[in-house]
Amino acid sequence: MSKLYIAHFTDNGTDRYGLFYDSPDGVRHEHMENWRHVAFDSMEEALAKLEMIEQERRREDNAVAFGREEAALFAEGHRWKFATTYAKTAPHEYLVKAWLPEAEQLQYERFVQTMKRDSVVGFFYGHKNDYLILGDHYYWFMGQHENMAVDLINRTTTDHLEYRDGAYYYKAKPSDDARD
Repeated sequence: MSKLYIAHFTDNGTDRYGLFYDSPDGVRHEHMENWRHVAFDSMEEALAKLEMIEQERRREDNAVAFGREEAALFAEGHRWKFATTYAKTAPHEYLVKAWLPEAEQLQYERFVQTMKRDSVVGFFYGHKNDYLILGDHYYWFMGQHENMAVDLINRTTTDHLEYRDGAYYYKAKPSDDARD
């Protein structure tokens, strides 16, 4: 798993400091928020941002996981957005931490800890995921940087899941025009 770090770069002749991460093949990538590179005019600003990100991760790591019933209540108590981009290939919904009021973000972090504690191994077209199965839904988050908190949780219904060979696998419903 990659780690966010600060690097100096020049932007139109101006010295800047940005957040970056390296992909597994060693290529440096810009860290983006709201589709914009996280970059600053001073090293102090960049350090403050990185510390804020790492502090949020530490808070998430220290959150106490829900019991399964509490986790289900949390999940059902929120409005999830349908991922229209994947409506035909992998229908699912998502919840973004930043959408929640500050008072509910700790509950979100507790849900993430429940996912980490109670997850099972699953695969989506060969890509390994950890799934939390609660009632008629299963939940997952994409790999984040090791010093960054989870910012988005996905879910879909369990009719898109099948168990075989000791793991769970995504399966497209016949009505889906998924990669058959």
